[in-house]
This record gives sequence, structure tokens and C-alpha cells, in this order.
Amino acid sequence: MNRLKNPHLCDWVGLAFEVKMTTFSYPYTLHDLLCLRQFNEIHGALHTEASDKEIVEWAERQVMQGNDSEAVLILASLNLDKHPNSDEVRMYLDRYLRESGQSLPDAKISALIWLKLQLWNIIQCEDAKKAETVLYDFAIAYLDFPPPFFTRTCRYFNWLYYRLYDDLGGEYQTLASEMSDSALLSCIKSHTTPFYRVLSDNEWLDFLTSE
Repeated sequence: MNRLKNPHLCDWVGLAFEVKMTTFSYPYTLHDLLCLRQFNEIHGALHTEASDKEIVEWAERQVMQGNDSEAVLILASLNLDKHPNSDEVRMYLDRYLRESGQSLPDAKISALIWLKLQLWNIIQCEDAKKAETVLYDFAIAYLDFPPPFFTRTCRYFNWLYYRLYDDLGGEYQTLASEMSDSALLSCIKSHTTPFYRVLSDNEWLDFLTSE
């Protein structure tokens, strides 16, 4: 299908957007997605946070809000495919960035936004097992990158994971196993929320990237 010449493209995009609204989670901005892309390109991705799906869903929202960029419209149309083509997603996103005079964020802010989104994932968890899964990433990954706040925070959550779940090779009962699921989830979120609040404040972000 030639997406450029499809006269019903806007209608299809709008319908697809309405259907998926009920399952949409984090409201990624373009800046968020560019930060994740930059972080993943520099440091390697633990997951596909800046996935093709999230980029084309951002484009869908832009179309619904009146963005008439051809590149954005084509990006949004890619979500009609079950698995958007990665090369096409990158090509049309890059075209939009050139048209709008935008570039990828720097490494420091990209790392902080990546971290903020991981902490958001923890805060949104509805059960302790899911929260443990997110925390586990801080235990297995080498996350020693600038700015200093990023490294300190990642080390803190590395410590938290082992504090809760390390049984020292089976010699001891874990702290997590002694807590109810609700108490464990509350404990994890109480450790997470203060960091998330800092990373959600633009003035703090400006300060932390200047360290």
C-alpha cells in the first residue's frame, strides 16, 4: 500500500486510535521517546522502551491533535500494521525531526528520563511480583553513567533489590518473603516515589544535568 496516496489514511488512523485508547498506558512525549532512543543507542537497551509501537502511537496522538506533517501522518499509519517496520519508523521519525528542526537530546538528560520511566513503571505496578521484575533490572545491569545522580539512584535500587530478595545462596529467608504482597509493594513504592518526584521536576532535571 502506498501510504502517501491513501485518501482514507486519516480516518483509519483515527479509528485505530479510538480503539486503543482503553489500553494506552504511559503518555510518552516526543522528548521522552527521543531520550529513550538516545539512551538505548549509547548504552544499549534493557528493553524496547523506545519501541516502534510507542513511536507510532505518539504519532497517532499527534494526528488526532491536528499535526498535519506528512511524516507524522505516515508514522501514524504504520500502526495499522501489527508489527511496524523498524526501518520505516526510524526513517519517517528522522524526517520529522529534520523538518521541525529538532535533534536527539544529550546523554545526561536521556539517562535521567530513562530512569524516570523505569521508576514510573514501579509506581504503577499493581502487584509485588511485577515490581520485583522491574527492580531486577537494577540488579543485573551495569548502570554507571553520567550524570552522578543517575548512577547513585541506580546503585540505590540495586541495593534495594538485594536487601529485599537476596537469600545469600539459600542460607537465609529473604526479607521480601517475610512480608505480605501488599506490604512489600508498599515498601517498594515508598522507596521509589521520592526519586520519581525529583525526576518529574524540570528544575531538578536542569540542576542534575549540570552536575
